[in-house]
Amino acid sequence: MKNIAGLAVILATLSLFAGAAQAQETIRLGVSFFPFHSADDTKPDILTAIAPEIEAAGYKVEKTVFLNYAEANPALANGEIDGNLIQHKLYMDIFNDRTGAKLAIAQPVYHATFALYSGAYSSLDAIPDGETVFIPNDGVNTARALLLLQSAGLVELGEGAIYEASPADITANPRNLKFVQTPLTATAGAYDEAGRKLAVMYPTFARSLELEGDAERLYVEERNGITDAYAISFAVNAKDLDDPKTKAVVQALRSDAAAEFLKQNYGWASVPAR
Repeated sequence: MKNIAGLAVILATLSLFAGAAQAQETIRLGVSFFPFHSADDTKPDILTAIAPEIEAAGYKVEKTVFLNYAEANPALANGEIDGNLIQHKLYMDIFNDRTGAKLAIAQPVYHATFALYSGAYSSLDAIPDGETVFIPNDGVNTARALLLLQSAGLVELGEGAIYEASPADITANPRNLKFVQTPLTATAGAYDEAGRKLAVMYPTFARSLELEGDAERLYVEERNGITDAYAISFAVNAKDLDDPKTKAVVQALRSDAAAEFLKQNYGWASVPAR
């Protein structure tokens, strides 16, 4: 009986060590912008909000911050991180097509409030002939900007021009608008330097100009079957979709804590996608 009792103690001790080891296992996540990363360490981000749930599943999160978000997909494809939170499915699909990578969306997180901003004009009707509009230059967001301008009635695109639309697909431009394509992260700066006349951008980058809520939003993207494809999501390598690490992050991102964080801290810029 003493031997059995001693064995039970040993097994219990080993179990505790195993649990401790599991609790130390790391999930490496690539992030680039708020709400997944805050440049001010004193402010919370969504990964901090869901950390208790991830820890309860036996993991801890290690963030890798990419100042250039375009570097996050190569890092994921090369196995340097376990997942990232920097993109929507359409952007990911382009990366997969160009590189042969096999990334997949594990969980949509939120729909960003994409908008046409203007500090100079108070209505679409006030936009003068020949005005310049800054739009993103990275393909998928170029198309998204043009679709937004089309829904605002400022341009018309050729039939079938949707997710791969470019300025070359514009068939009608009654205001003779001029389009300047800039890197996504530089659009806000270009807009500011040009007198804040017109730019299509995400609220995350508009925030660098202290623009939150409806500030300087002249027209907001409509939610529909096309624009729903732009949900910012948690991406992993396709082979890891059923990995316990992936499932732990997915469960946490679907939690009430994640939804509440978005509503309280990023409601001015997004709608939860769960």
